[in-house]
Amino acid sequence: MSKRFFEGAQHAARYAVTRPTYPPELMTKIINFLSMKYKNVLDYAADIGCGSGQSTELLSPYFQKVYGYDVSENQLKEAKKKNKLSNIEYKVSSNNAIPHENKSLCLITAAQAAHWFDLKEFYSEVHRTLKPMGVLAVYGYAFPQIVGKDYSQVNETFQNFYQKVRPYFPPDRIHIDNKYANIILPYEEKIRDESVRIHYDWNLDRLLAYVTSWSGYIRYMEKYPNKDILSDLRQDLLKMMKTKDENNILKMEFPTFILLGRKTTE
Repeated sequence: MSKRFFEGAQHAARYAVTRPTYPPELMTKIINFLSMKYKNVLDYAADIGCGSGQSTELLSPYFQKVYGYDVSENQLKEAKKKNKLSNIEYKVSSNNAIPHENKSLCLITAAQAAHWFDLKEFYSEVHRTLKPMGVLAVYGYAFPQIVGKDYSQVNETFQNFYQKVRPYFPPDRIHIDNKYANIILPYEEKIRDESVRIHYDWNLDRLLAYVTSWSGYIRYMEKYPNKDILSDLRQDLLKMMKTKDENNILKMEFPTFILLGRKTTE
């Protein structure tokens, strides 16, 4: 299904507890687009590249059954560990397969994952398994901003750190930086939405915990294990924040991008 990243047990566990989750209004936009022309029962949906299930859980209230698929058994282990929803089932899937019958799914989603896929094969499977008027939703979140009128230097410091580890991310990370501008859905009826924001109030420890889930940070530390760049970032951010209080609240804002396409032909 995809290139294989975020698979180590420790990385998967870190990913599960530190990554942002999507707000309900994002899924509302997806369901509203689906319901504009799909008028039958919302029975089956599949979340591809589901990771530890942050996006899969959002589908649960709307569908009779939701399937989450990922290539990583460790990611799915984390998803199953925290799942309390009886209509969600997590399974391993690879080789670009969506293991469902033809025209059986109302909705297929891929959150923060499509840039790892072989899109030609993925789109072929999407078209095969979507019902008529079913929807493909591909979405994610970009690099966050720390909101505040006096935080321009704080954001610049954080961005500079990102650029330092940026070469250690896989090359396809560029699609996240570009907010999927170069990912084109295979359907004529499609829209793009960037109106939803993810908001968090984090202290410095929580922000740095998020940083430790970055594949670029992990690869950097594998190459330079004796460099303490996280401590350096902590001190640099405190300096720009003009405080020694590490519990000072940072208002985080993650911009999201949603690509929606509808299957209108056989």
